[in-house]
Amino acid sequence: MGGMEYSLLTRDDRGAEFLEPDVMTPDQFFGLLRQRSWQDGERRLMAAVLQDGIENFQKYAFATDPLGREIFDVERSWVVARKDHSLFAFNTVCEVLDIDPDCLRTGLLRWVEQRKHEPVRLQARHLDDPRRRVEPAALAAVG
Repeated sequence: MGGMEYSLLTRDDRGAEFLEPDVMTPDQFFGLLRQRSWQDGERRLMAAVLQDGIENFQKYAFATDPLGREIFDVERSWVVARKDHSLFAFNTVCEVLDIDPDCLRTGLLRWVEQRKHEPVRLQARHLDDPRRRVEPAALAAVG
């Protein structure tokens, strides 16, 4: 990413923030999830909520269909709501997991900005889904 190194600074281990950008990329977040193992159910639930939100944010960021745009708008609103401190708000979930919400928020928004001018790539993963395959016998019956 342009040669810059990003930090995984949390609220508790700041000190050299003037040396490193205050950003956590989505890839760094998922790496952090793999490294940490939360023993209590509350943190596991919060991690699942955050993971689902970020996965949907990325998956639907460039959707062109109405449902995909709506899902992205909901996830983006959830990420950028700084004053919402309800139980499953982005800020609350991050804080329970000791992740700086502003750091992750900035990384997510930057991720979208960096990719929005890339050429649109068609995603054809569904073609490999066996549920989507049309069997030759079914084609013969139709034709």
